[in-house]
Amino acid sequence: MLEKKKFRYTIHASAISRYANRNFDLCLQDLPIGSGQQFFLLRIYENEGISLYELGKLGFFDKGTVSRGVQKLEEAGYIRIEQDIQDRRWRHLYITEAAKPIIERLLEVREVWHTALTEGFTDEECIQAEYFLQRMAQNAKKYVQQQEGESWHKA
Repeated sequence: MLEKKKFRYTIHASAISRYANRNFDLCLQDLPIGSGQQFFLLRIYENEGISLYELGKLGFFDKGTVSRGVQKLEEAGYIRIEQDIQDRRWRHLYITEAAKPIIERLLEVREVWHTALTEGFTDEECIQAEYFLQRMAQNAKKYVQQQEGESWHKA
């Protein structure tokens, strides 16, 4: 049996994340959007009408991070925010026409990045990588939520 502590999962995940941000910043340097906002804009595009809360859950972001990212996109004219008619506490997010060329560019950059990440991978390895990363993310979320719950009960 392999000793799990010898594996350095977090350093690799962190490196991929940092390089992804650098790649998006490089590819988008001529646009008024950076790696920070690209995630939010693409998720809103893929989930028209998503709420701020749901957007945060999708990316495991806290409320403040989501609010700042969304505010920048709204100020740039790339999204519009509509208050829910039945529950005024909820706000729903939609892309604008001005965002469409940006989104096309983001989708292209993302596709090229995914191709670069999986260079030399078989189809089966791509499927396995997605599966394992998804499980690790779920495990990480579960663990942190347990830790937060325990620290709340200790307070």
